[in-house]
Amino acid sequence: MVSNRAKTKPLRCVTIDVEEYFHIEAAYGTVKREEWGEWPSRVEQNMDLLLEMLDKHQHKATFFVLGDVAKRQPNLVKRVADAGHEIASHGTNHDRLHRLDADSFREDLIASKQLLEEQSGQQVIGYRAPSFSVVPQTSWAIDVLANCGFEYDASIFPVRHPAYGVPTAPEKPFSVQGSPDGAKMLEVPPLTYTMGSKKLPVAGGGYFRLFPLLFMKRGLKQAAAANRPAILYFHPWEFDPGMPRMPLSRVGMIRTYTGLKSAAAKLDRILSQDARWMTMRDAMSEFKEFADQSDVFCLKSEI
Repeated sequence: MVSNRAKTKPLRCVTIDVEEYFHIEAAYGTVKREEWGEWPSRVEQNMDLLLEMLDKHQHKATFFVLGDVAKRQPNLVKRVADAGHEIASHGTNHDRLHRLDADSFREDLIASKQLLEEQSGQQVIGYRAPSFSVVPQTSWAIDVLANCGFEYDASIFPVRHPAYGVPTAPEKPFSVQGSPDGAKMLEVPPLTYTMGSKKLPVAGGGYFRLFPLLFMKRGLKQAAAANRPAILYFHPWEFDPGMPRMPLSRVGMIRTYTGLKSAAAKLDRILSQDARWMTMRDAMSEFKEFADQSDVFCLKSEI
């Protein structure tokens, strides 16, 4: 049980989407799936850096592991789990849900969940879709997740973005339905920073590398003042200045390769802040308290 005094500290969760650099959406179509094995793996050495940093600060994190990584690096998941971190699912092949349907998504989920549970010895209860692709057009995913035994989703980003996002979604943990008659699920969104009438995505990823750390710090401060959890997300490849260069578009090159050298130092500064750093699993009871305070959000009604 968390004491009232401890609860005065802001609740924060570090989440890591465990994927190789060639899995990223910016490489889709230019680095084909059948070519993945031709690119050198870098995920283990990058994970070493992150695990060492988390251990230095004595924080536990949630790792959304891609099934393809677990297959190629069979000892990695066990190593992360043995260090006391939560293992969650990032799917199998990093397909945005727009490229799947309910049946193929179910197959993807089940394969990933079974593999990760076998390797970690943990029950896998959390999921994050590649590229935050749970949106109104893929609202069927909520029913599939619930039917496959997942207890929370972390895929809905409450911002406006050309590739993802549900700007009308709550900023705090909430209950979500794919349709009015569908299953309900706990949704835990990433950190945003409200500036005027706009919500900025400041939880991590490209925004963390491309923009000054000031934006994430302001987002964390605003979340603490509003008594809402701050969910951050990162990828192992974002801390690897030496990763191979892929044949990406100009925009893809900027988004992928900018800020790699400074990312580790920036994350170290964030992790040094005083807060209640927890895994998503360990924060579930508090997430549910937030969700109980608001109405159920229906994704399909946002189309």
